[in-house]
Amino acid sequence: MDIKLLSIYTGGILSLLMVIFHVQFPKLFKWKIDFRHTSAANKKILYTIHAALFLLFSGYAFISLVYARELADSTGLALGINLSYALFWLWRTIWQITYFKPDKKDRFRTIHLVLIAIFFILFISYSLPIFFRFL
Repeated sequence: MDIKLLSIYTGGILSLLMVIFHVQFPKLFKWKIDFRHTSAANKKILYTIHAALFLLFSGYAFISLVYARELADSTGLALGINLSYALFWLWRTIWQITYFKPDKKDRFRTIHLVLIAIFFILFISYSLPIFFRFL
């Protein structure tokens, strides 16, 4: 299998994993408990942003798995899709490293490190077809 095609399939599968991970957020981060002290407006904003990310990741997973060959070619609109998703995951990798720094006793330290790896792999997955396109 072509490395470009494999990278898009990898991105699609990891995007699906992000969907599954985001479904777990309310339970994992105990939102019912934490949101008791949050205003109704802020609660709605956070749920809306979370739902939007769920839909975004679902859409990218679908596009990546169904239109993998087109994305692997990285021409036209596929180039734009790859570039936008690659830049999103590059930003998310940097944000995870700099903004979500857990202390040594944080129970989410392992998740933090795993997320950095996944985000970076997603960045690479969508960057490879672009790189090979201009090679």
